[in-house]
Amino acid sequence: IKGLGEGPVGGILEARKNGPFASMLELCQRVDSQQLNRRTLEAMVKAGALDSLVEGVPDLVRAKLSELLPQAMKAADQANKNAESGVADLFGEIAPEGTATSDVSFETKKIKPWAEQERLKAEKETLGLYLSGHPIDEYLGELSHLSRDRLSSLRPERAPQPVAGLLIDVRTMRNKAGDTIAFLTLDDRSARFEIRLFAKEYERFRDILQKDQILIVDCTVSMDDYSGGMQGRGKEVMTLEQARQRRARSITLSLHSDALALGFSERLAEMLESHRLKPSDSMQLSPFGSAAASNHSGREDGSLGCGIAISYQREASKGCIMLSNEWRVAPSNELVQHLRSEYGRRNVVVDY
Repeated sequence: IKGLGEGPVGGILEARKNGPFASMLELCQRVDSQQLNRRTLEAMVKAGALDSLVEGVPDLVRAKLSELLPQAMKAADQANKNAESGVADLFGEIAPEGTATSDVSFETKKIKPWAEQERLKAEKETLGLYLSGHPIDEYLGELSHLSRDRLSSLRPERAPQPVAGLLIDVRTMRNKAGDTIAFLTLDDRSARFEIRLFAKEYERFRDILQKDQILIVDCTVSMDDYSGGMQGRGKEVMTLEQARQRRARSITLSLHSDALALGFSERLAEMLESHRLKPSDSMQLSPFGSAAASNHSGREDGSLGCGIAISYQREASKGCIMLSNEWRVAPSNELVQHLRSEYGRRNVVVDY
């Protein structure tokens, strides 16, 4: 774990000889704060090393631990100071709610779980790898509309075909003419696939060739006589967000009346507001869901965005509520992640 050195590990092992740690507060109290500082504890939380201290699924557990960490450290520091000075607190040992046991206090119940991408990014940052999942898993449904096959199913063809994956490596070299050729390695968890970009394409798309970015690449797939595997030659490159801007038809929220808090409509409007299109962008659109609107929303610049639909269910009935064109939005990663954080990953789907 990056940020966790030999000293803190030794301190944890020594303290653990007296039994396992039952809570974040107990960990902070039993291990010397000179060895186990806040930065070290934050790294352990991000890596998942402290998941056993709180009950729940990893995304919620790590959100709770991050929230409780400063309270636990403060309470442990005060308790240790009291013990050293021989001073007993008038009210006994007072621990912040939620730090002393795995029980969840009223305050911690309101903590929102981390987004899956946030958890995986934290793991990569501290461990150098994705431990509990793969960033592409959340987007496989979308990518099935944007690429023909998973990487493991690719077959050589003369015509270009769209392939999609997480960019895990980029390397460049110069040919004899002095031009730069780039080699992209994509990973979709089923396989890895290397794509060459020659100088012209590399210069066009180099700004979006960022590691850990999901890319959709139009390329010709052929056999590599040297390696015996397959290779691709890229023609066009898009990020997932760019592809969504061009081709997404709508974002559908699947909601049940029992799960909606008071002020739902105002809260949804607040989240959509900063992503709404300008009135001039949405002029002369046909009603939501019509063929004309669908065709326009696929325009290359993506400026007409996509609509918002709510698949709503209550005890005795269900139906689909389609917001007017005034609420057409740019379907950015930020908006999609915000909606999934609010209503649940499975309840927010991008339709194509």
